[in-house]
Amino acid sequence: MSFHLRFIVMRSFNIANCSAAALAVATCLLGAAIRPAPAAADPKEVGVWYDDTGKGAVKIEICTPTTLCGKIYWLQEPMASDGQPKVDRYNPDASQRSRPICGLPVLGDLVQLSGGGFDNGWVYDPKEGKSYDVALDLINADTLKVTGYKGMRFLGKSFIWTRAPADLPSCAPDAAAAPGPVKKQAAGATTKKPNKTAAGAAKPAAATNVAAAPHKKKPAEKAVATQPQPQQAPVASN
Repeated sequence: MSFHLRFIVMRSFNIANCSAAALAVATCLLGAAIRPAPAAADPKEVGVWYDDTGKGAVKIEICTPTTLCGKIYWLQEPMASDGQPKVDRYNPDASQRSRPICGLPVLGDLVQLSGGGFDNGWVYDPKEGKSYDVALDLINADTLKVTGYKGMRFLGKSFIWTRAPADLPSCAPDAAAAPGPVKKQAAGATTKKPNKTAAGAAKPAAATNVAAAPHKKKPAEKAVATQPQPQQAPVASN
């Protein structure tokens, strides 16, 4: 084979190798571009938590892409003295007083903060039929600080919830039977809305889609600087 022919063959071989390498790189880049991104992990606040009383539990879940909510998931004493399931008998809206406490929405509209934790939500206390502002701060994997307040968080009161075991039975296994979202307080209602109280540490209560808090305060009330007087735990209503 002449030198000229040998040069042409070697050049063709090199071009073919370069083309193959370029194709491999392009394929690799294309694969990386179309590979789906890993799913974002759920916030660690999601799960079932005993409230501070240990007599009830709330299940916190993702309600919308940007908010958390929660419903009562477990009650140590789900029955009233008459042997019937406990109901939301202190609700300011008379039409809502027959709703079961088990499955009752008690948390909603919690938005994640850039610095961590959740705030700007509401918590409903069925023991008195009132709702308050609420914030959540994860202390560690199994400890959650729930702060209830009225208008100004630093004037609020905090409660410690603890994570419940995964096998804790739900008092309302049929999700379809759970009561609907808490309604806002009707205009002109005379019930005074106390500071939102951090949910107690009762055992887990389910968290699902929740509408607006019952009788939420008007924006003007946010300026109130008086310290709220939250109740112990909205979870274990009679």
